[in-house]
Amino acid sequence: MFDRTIAELAPRLQRLRSPHQLMAALRWGMDELDRTLAESPAGIRASIACRSGCSSCCHVPVDVMAHEVLFAADHILTHFPAAELELVIARLAAHRGRVTAFAPGERDASRQPCALLQADTCSIYAGRPEPCRTHHTSDAAVCAAHLANPAVDITQVYIPALRARMFAVTYGIDEAIEAAGYDERSYDFGSALHEALTNSFCLDAWLRHQSAFPDSCLSDRSS
Repeated sequence: MFDRTIAELAPRLQRLRSPHQLMAALRWGMDELDRTLAESPAGIRASIACRSGCSSCCHVPVDVMAHEVLFAADHILTHFPAAELELVIARLAAHRGRVTAFAPGERDASRQPCALLQADTCSIYAGRPEPCRTHHTSDAAVCAAHLANPAVDITQVYIPALRARMFAVTYGIDEAIEAAGYDERSYDFGSALHEALTNSFCLDAWLRHQSAFPDSCLSDRSS
């Protein structure tokens, strides 16, 4: 799966000349993740506890690469009316302010609802980033306990066989992006998304093989 993902995505990245081509390439990668889940053995899929309205995982920090942010931003700009876009940007600005104020190490244990979470539902489900597409567990109660207390070991309810399949595709996408010379830094999703929605130059910088977002949006600002 890892090798196939790179083999399919790498040529698409080599042909990139426009934002439209970028989004088409990224859509292929996101669809590949969805296909991998859908084509997993029935027994594996039956063990997944995640259901609509279950949102414990939507309250934890999300680390992403720049292409995931640009994909989500494109989805929002394409589908959200002006008034809703304004509200999302305001919520993301508040999120960014909280993250910026964290002392080193505080972000990982923070628990806040995602700015895109509405009535326990992801408002950008089709545009959500890779970590949100690959996170599955076998017990929602443990997820809720982990939300209330970060010390609870959520890894005990991961589904190894499914996680291996999903991560093979994720790593293939990220490796193809990195090998093509695009931004490989790890960003805080909400902070970088705020920047992407308020600064049109982010996409241009990424296409020029530069860092898409400022250091203040990095997931780890301790270095």
